[in-house]
Amino acid sequence: MIITIINDTFGINNNGTTISAMRFSKALVERGHTVRIVTCGDPDKSGIDDEHGYELYYVPELVIPIASRLAHKQNTLFAKPVKSVLEKAIKGADIVHIYQPWFLGSQAEKIARKLGVPCIAAFHIQPENITYNIGLGWLPFLGHLVYYLLYLFFYRRFSHIHCPSKFIAAQLRSHGYRAQLHVISNGVDPDFQPATDRNKDKNNLFKILMIGRLSPEKKQDVLIKAVEKSSYEKRIQLYFAGQGPKEGKLRRMGERLTNPPIFGYYNKEELIELIRSCDLYVHTSDIEIEGISCIEAFSCGLVPVISDSKLSATKQFALGPMNLFRAGDASHLAERIDAWIENSESLTEVGNIYAEYAKNYSLKNSIREIEKVYKLATKEEKSSQSYIWKGTYRLFSFIFYYLIAIPLIFLWTRIVLGVRVVGKKRLRNLDGAITVCNHVHLLDSALVGIALFPRKLIFPTLEKNTETFWLGNLVKLLGGIAIPGNISELKQFLAEMEYLLMKGRVVHFFPEGELKPYNTDLRNFKRGAFYLAAQARVPIIPITIAFKQPKGIAKLYRRKPTMVVHVGEPVQPVSIDVRTDQRIRTRIIHTQMNDILKKVASNK
Repeated sequence: MIITIINDTFGINNNGTTISAMRFSKALVERGHTVRIVTCGDPDKSGIDDEHGYELYYVPELVIPIASRLAHKQNTLFAKPVKSVLEKAIKGADIVHIYQPWFLGSQAEKIARKLGVPCIAAFHIQPENITYNIGLGWLPFLGHLVYYLLYLFFYRRFSHIHCPSKFIAAQLRSHGYRAQLHVISNGVDPDFQPATDRNKDKNNLFKILMIGRLSPEKKQDVLIKAVEKSSYEKRIQLYFAGQGPKEGKLRRMGERLTNPPIFGYYNKEELIELIRSCDLYVHTSDIEIEGISCIEAFSCGLVPVISDSKLSATKQFALGPMNLFRAGDASHLAERIDAWIENSESLTEVGNIYAEYAKNYSLKNSIREIEKVYKLATKEEKSSQSYIWKGTYRLFSFIFYYLIAIPLIFLWTRIVLGVRVVGKKRLRNLDGAITVCNHVHLLDSALVGIALFPRKLIFPTLEKNTETFWLGNLVKLLGGIAIPGNISELKQFLAEMEYLLMKGRVVHFFPEGELKPYNTDLRNFKRGAFYLAAQARVPIIPITIAFKQPKGIAKLYRRKPTMVVHVGEPVQPVSIDVRTDQRIRTRIIHTQMNDILKKVASNK
């Protein structure tokens, strides 16, 4: 294929977006594609890059008062959209891949559309990065505003958007972006691998590393404060790999430590050597669209401790509670650091697990996935996306659910049917989970909804249940989402469910499949719910509906058994391997639910 990549900066390791564009371009050329790069540079130096083989189309810098000065502080700039250069680079191409939504990218999309060349966009500019770096990170609504402005002026033109992480895909979907989202990691260079042998520090220092731009949103100051609070402060040596406007302030803060931090900017080979020499990696950033530096660190077998910030994708790499700390909390981070120092013998074992886990984010995999997106975009085929709700529909659904449906369902199930819920306290602090329940009553969806109130559930359902006007719209208003009948769309559907889970939603499944009224035996489970839970790394909450014969005065007006809804303990992920996790948690959940049914039956 002939691929034209549009990015304002290229050829300099100055930020994650540029590094990603460079790696992709090099790898695509190695795969036999012709790659054209439009970027900022000296137009007289345009031509074939002798080292890597891609074609460079340089345009001058576009200087914008104030904006350019702020961009330069972040080691980036804006490229001037020279029409003749863009036309030359795009004409005859099979696909155009635009990395940034600025003036160069906007003009490139217009020219590509005029020339009939398919175009996809990438989302590498997290709005909160912008608000933090202009000193307005304390105003969250500004971040939301930037999302909407980027959509209005740029991203609404695209049918396909490349997202570096599930986190940012979930952010886009929650802000109304309706394009097909393709989650593809920026990819780790294969050179980032564990060392065959690691030399211990001669001074017996415990070396902690953080990689990233020294800027406000990266929160390196939290790490310095944490080391100050550590019981092992005298043994710790900090390393900060990166540059940025906060370097002076961080150096002054670090002077209070017994071993002042070592700051440096490293090329790839030097960085790999540094990673391999350290004992622990800490990622304190509040804002992160993926966190490729964290992946590079654990690719080399370095165990990470990561901020659980709600605006950072990097927390997805935490394989256990000891790999997370509360965002901005230096005391909690100090506790995590001390725990790892005290259990340093486990660092090698956990590091090996991380090195294996890192293979999921290899550059090789990313290139294969982006090639699939290129081919899909050239076909100009659109999926139905019936599972993506418009904002107005979501508003009506919210009003109908909480003001009409829930009050009526509550009265009917509690007063008329006599339903009780046991174990609801286990749902406290729930943030993104899958619930499963035996399918034994026409109203069991309603019963689960009442059990989890005030949370509004998502119910994947058969497509036929949403097709009729009255019943179909009622099902959708209550949280039903049609499962695509087309197998080719099922993968995208599951991805959409993951985005909802990442935004803290609860997705409910009936793993038995078909409804069997008043059945007291637990049937075999289908795999879908457990596969999704393993893929999204979220807890599964077993909910069991058991039947009891009415007692006392209730016998006079209730002929059928009453129902008790048992909420079980959430079952957390048990393995980083999807198939293993799916198999084990399916067995655990089935056993728990079956035990409840047997216990209730024995007490009758």
